Amino acid sequence: MEPNFYSRYPGFQPNPSAPAVDEFARLARHMRWKHGSKAYKRGWASFGVSEFSKHYGTEASKLQNWQSLCREVGLSEPKTITQCKKVYRVFSQLLRLMLKISKALAKVHVNIIDLIDARRTGAPVTIFRRVQELRQYTQKTQKIFPKEVAKQDGFLKALLRGIF
Repeated sequence: MEPNFYSRYPGFQPNPSAPAVDEFARLARHMRWKHGSKAYKRGWASFGVSEFSKHYGTEASKLQNWQSLCREVGLSEPKTITQCKKVYRVFSQLLRLMLKISKALAKVHVNIIDLIDARRTGAPVTIFRRVQELRQYTQKTQKIFPKEVAKQDGFLKALLRGIF
């Protein structure tokens, strides 16, 4: 999370081990944002991006970040990190490996907010067998990461599914 994220909200004391949805709800109450208002939506988007960045990084070109994400969702970790560090071949190998990982992640159905909570609270990540199960769960719990923001990030984009 950017170092000054919470500093924008005077008087708010973050609880880094609280689930993300609960923590944002507490922040929204503190700021008196009405659910669904523009301020609420902007705050939610900023909070989500900051939390995801804090726990998973922001650089989709870093193999370590992809490896960490794969471990978190139960995929086997890529084995070619040593080869990728060779200056001459690193970029092409990294791109191929990231493509493989991205394709593997396309088969993983996980709620992004729950993924953040896994890092925040230590709770296990629920991996859904089908998109329909993820869709039902996400709609029921309203744990919805802003799609417009997710499309701009390599990690988040790989985890996006049609929920609505």
